[in-house]
Amino acid sequence: MDNYLRLAFGCLLAGGLIFLTEKLFPTVAPKLSAAASSITSNGSASSSSESTRLRTAYSVLDGYKHLSVQALTDPLAPNFTQQLLPSSLGMPARSKEEFAKHAGMVTSIFSSFAMLPIPGQVFEDPVQNAVVAHCRMVGELKNGLGPWENECMITMRFDESGTKVVEHREFVDSARAALLRQKLMAGKGGPPGGAATESFTKSS
Repeated sequence: MDNYLRLAFGCLLAGGLIFLTEKLFPTVAPKLSAAASSITSNGSASSSSESTRLRTAYSVLDGYKHLSVQALTDPLAPNFTQQLLPSSLGMPARSKEEFAKHAGMVTSIFSSFAMLPIPGQVFEDPVQNAVVAHCRMVGELKNGLGPWENECMITMRFDESGTKVVEHREFVDSARAALLRQKLMAGKGGPPGGAATESFTKSS
């Protein structure tokens, strides 16, 4: 009940402030009224574009679990680029088409895979139109090669609508990536995915 009383008092106070402002500062009143309306209806002054960015970012991360190239590429803009970091890896940026090819290699090597955002470690920046996520990568390799884990920091930038990713920068644990290459090349007397695995180990 105390919470309801506080809310009611806050609404009355806001209404009184708007009334006084209308009398004293008529040009300011419409802006104040709009802000108060947003706060009382949503609980905070947030924009729909921010939530759209987050929804798109989570859909990108969720797409990994489907092991589907289409699921991974649907949220990407036509001018999308992906960059793996650190730069010491010497990896060139990938276009959307090149990323799709790489995603196909991932689906050929893993029987299950997930990109799991760490709770409390996903941040949105409306000014930069970006989302940053610290994630765990968890997968099960095919041909009995067992489980695999890594972690990464991903920065995603979006188009004006917030529904498409235009840039994906992924900072990975390169030591763990090297272990994955060794595991794939040594497994079962050779790479489990044939030419696709050989290409993946050179590009991951």
